[in-house]
Amino acid sequence: MNPMLRQLVLILVATVAVAGCTTTTTGGGPAADPKEAVRTRVAAGLQYLQMGDPSEARRHFSRALSIDDDSAAAHNAMALLYNYERDAEKEEYHYRKALSADRNYAPALNNYGTLLYTQRRYEEALEKFKRAASDPNYEGRASAFSNMGQSYAALDRPGDAKDAFIRALRLNGRSTHATLQLAKLYHEEGRHQMGWDYYKQYERRIGRQSAEGLWTGIQLAAALGLQDQQSSYELALQNLYPGTREHKLWQEWRSAQEGRQ
Repeated sequence: MNPMLRQLVLILVATVAVAGCTTTTTGGGPAADPKEAVRTRVAAGLQYLQMGDPSEARRHFSRALSIDDDSAAAHNAMALLYNYERDAEKEEYHYRKALSADRNYAPALNNYGTLLYTQRRYEEALEKFKRAASDPNYEGRASAFSNMGQSYAALDRPGDAKDAFIRALRLNGRSTHATLQLAKLYHEEGRHQMGWDYYKQYERRIGRQSAEGLWTGIQLAAALGLQDQQSSYELALQNLYPGTREHKLWQEWRSAQEGRQ
């Protein structure tokens, strides 16, 4: 899978899982209130899924659906399990069931959009992300805007992509994903200093640089004539990410640069 797509999936799965797990902390048997019982089972299942135990996650999600087969949260959670198991057909089925139960359930909209994006169904994905981002009470709203930006970029609409990433940053000023994408977009339109400013913000916030981040830094540093920084990023890319898509792009770019000299 393309690293950009994989990153998008991970952002969304993490956002929904964390949000789900913070709703309930109780354990043991089911609560007297069916809605509370569903919340308890979904939260427990998401915790098991985060720990890498899909069997226990399935048991809790199945129990939640046996209590209420019309629960958007339970179907969304089951879809995440199938995302974990890489079963896209069943994953999509449960997103559809979640949205049939509640057409405006933002976590399912955001996650379903992610699945559609990975299948290159960009227009459909964008529609889902827009609906998720329009919910002012959705805790993952920043990720929905960031995913809108990714979809716009895939549809070759850089202006709309920038607007969406900026909205994401307004909601979550520490979003490294949105910051890096803005750096790339400004570089691509020739506004290298603006791109560099966003890139340095990204660099301050990130721990270990990704291959995508280093390749972006190389291009921006080269465009601005910052040879020391360029050499540093090139060395890191060679040592940390040999054989990656970004490493191959850098090698091709480097050969082209040397051919012009």
